[in-house]
Amino acid sequence: MDVEIAPNSASEAAKQGLTAKRSTRSALGWTLLLFVVFWVAFYKLSRALPYLKNGPDIVFDAKLRWEQKGQIFPADPAVTRVLIFGNSKILAGFVPAWFDQMSAANHLNVSSFNSGFPGSDLLLPPLKAVCERGQAPKVLLLTLPWGDDPPRRGIFHLIPDDHVVIDDLFPFRNFLRDLTAFLLNAPSHGGMSSYYRESEENEHQVIAQRGYHLITEQSHFPGGRLPDDFHLESDQPKKVIPRIASSQSGQILQLNQLVRQYHMDCYYVPYYLRMGEAAPAAAYDADFGALVQQRTACKLLGPDYYLYPNLLFADQTHLNEAGARVYTETLFQLLKASHHALQ
Repeated sequence: MDVEIAPNSASEAAKQGLTAKRSTRSALGWTLLLFVVFWVAFYKLSRALPYLKNGPDIVFDAKLRWEQKGQIFPADPAVTRVLIFGNSKILAGFVPAWFDQMSAANHLNVSSFNSGFPGSDLLLPPLKAVCERGQAPKVLLLTLPWGDDPPRRGIFHLIPDDHVVIDDLFPFRNFLRDLTAFLLNAPSHGGMSSYYRESEENEHQVIAQRGYHLITEQSHFPGGRLPDDFHLESDQPKKVIPRIASSQSGQILQLNQLVRQYHMDCYYVPYYLRMGEAAPAAAYDADFGALVQQRTACKLLGPDYYLYPNLLFADQTHLNEAGARVYTETLFQLLKASHHALQ
């Protein structure tokens, strides 16, 4: 049985439907407009106030920008370029000026750069960037073993690196967090203006010191050195901690390609730990050395790590200035003893 709808009722229903659609489109339009306004506002604020970030983020961003765009080595082809990669241990442990000074004292023309990053083992993107800009090193020093490949794309992992996508879409995503931390920490640093200038100075210093940065944020001990009796429950003074790497890795394929394409001499060199943090490492790690020889275009020099006393540490992880000089000199002597490593 058909039901007839009065013309007036049908017309009214159509008008209501059209009004609802217009209202929905209008709401979506206003939502999009507000999103754009907030995006632009936060973007401009983050650009106008770059030093509200915490110290590690400022150092990380400054070094990454410089390696992507700046002149990290002199153009003189007679200079031996030395580039070292690693995490914050290398950031606070390798002093390029001291390494170059010892090289000069041994009649070697060397320019070095510290590419250690805080809280990261970033290697391939910055290395590729400096190589493609004509800044490829002659000597490449690596301290950390290569990692596993990222997950392959699939139905549950469509984007290979979602962190990169988020950073590109929302470069200011940590602005409110950084602003809150800045306001909380500013009083202990002489106020907002003083703290902002201090953060800016950190960026200038890491560039002036060619990537080296003394980490003081975690140092809470007199004289910037650990007490002699300092230790952690997690320390394993009777256990050797070897470097372990995957036997298969796409990262190694990319590294090998860069090393061969730009004719670099690549070496895996020791990092460092506190005495008591682990047992002394063997003079040479035969297992890791065999893996390096089989899978990479690099060589292994020295032990997996050096052990240094507490007095050379600023905190439980990072060396102080005196310790950084000791570690830098030890690496220099290791390379010097290697056959033509710095020639």
